[in-house]
Amino acid sequence: MVKATATEQNDKLKRAVIVSVVLHIIIIALLIWGSLDEDTSMSGGGGGSDISAVMVDPSAVVDQYNRQQQQQADAQRAAQSRQKKSEQQAEELQQKQAAEQQRLKELEKERLQAQEDAKEQQKQAAEQQKQAAEQQKQAAAEQQKEAQEQAQKAAADAAAKAKAEAAKQQADAAAKAKAEADKVAKAQADAQKKAAAEAKKQAEAEAAATAAAAKKQAEAEAKKQAEADAKKQAAADAKAAAAAEAKEKAEAAAQAKADAAAKAKADAAAEKKAEAAAAAKKAAADKKAAAAAAAKESESVDDLFGGLANSKNAPKGGGGASAPAGQGKNKAAGASGADIANYGSQIKAAIESRFYDASSYAGKTCTLRIKMEPDGTLRSVTPEGGDPALCQAAVAAARQAKFPKPPTEAVYEIFKNAPLDFKP
Repeated sequence: MVKATATEQNDKLKRAVIVSVVLHIIIIALLIWGSLDEDTSMSGGGGGSDISAVMVDPSAVVDQYNRQQQQQADAQRAAQSRQKKSEQQAEELQQKQAAEQQRLKELEKERLQAQEDAKEQQKQAAEQQKQAAEQQKQAAAEQQKEAQEQAQKAAADAAAKAKAEAAKQQADAAAKAKAEADKVAKAQADAQKKAAAEAKKQAEAEAAATAAAAKKQAEAEAKKQAEADAKKQAAADAKAAAAAEAKEKAEAAAQAKADAAAKAKADAAAEKKAEAAAAAKKAAADKKAAAAAAAKESESVDDLFGGLANSKNAPKGGGGASAPAGQGKNKAAGASGADIANYGSQIKAAIESRFYDASSYAGKTCTLRIKMEPDGTLRSVTPEGGDPALCQAAVAAARQAKFPKPPTEAVYEIFKNAPLDFKP
């Protein structure tokens, strides 16, 4: 639009210049034609005076003179009139030229102003386009930033929701598993108490009957009681095994759900360096705490076994291992104190994993004689002293427990026939 306006103004200026040149040519032609007409008139008037020399008539001469004077006066007046007219025309021409020049100047000024206006409009248009582009770019950047923030917020909300759901599921599973385990433990504890009471009552009755009856009757009763005890023990062992299997399944299910929740939590936390660093720091602290716990457990196992490797704790027959003099209580036949303490802790933990209602036996102790095979299979377990009820429950738990294989031959020599002070 601005370019079309400038072109139209240039066309108008060209037409004005052409009209001005044509007018100048016409005025110059009129001036030349007027000067030629004046010369012709003056030549015609002078030729009349040549014919009056034939006859002298004073009155005629006077008349002639007067006419001549009149003609000269007329000629002068005409010349003056023409000169005045020419001057007027020249003045008018100058005025017209001045006006035309002024008009041309105005046109040129308008043209220049139009060019300036066009440039200014172009500059403004370019600036407006630049501003519009900048605004569009800024709007696009803001929209992109807003979209990213919304996406990040949505991802954070989803992660928080998933984390809360996983935590809730894990807590529910743990609570359910704990309730089931507590229920099974209570049932087993009640059964153990009942079995211990019945066994004690039956033992007292059998002892009285055996003292009063004959030797043969006593032997028959003892055999019958042994068979009953075996059946009862087998039933108790089967029931305990079923309860242990149910507990293991519940623990496995809880562990699977916990593992799934932990995996979801780990995936959500993988993008955060700070949490990774905290996890690493926690792992180091846990490792240190585990080392401290292991050291403490080693000390407690040493106290628990009461010098297991000493010769005085080994059996006096049957191939029990005895520590050579000067080895100290935690070394025998090449086994290190750490290996002995570690394996002793594993045996104690295996028995405790099948021992329920430990609070009922607080402050009580039972010494067990444990005999095992090289692969960790329990050969036999017998009580050697302590609280009878605790010893009976500990023997049942030991028979249900699964012991790990000794790490070395030297450790096996220590534990293949060893006493164990059991304190729940």
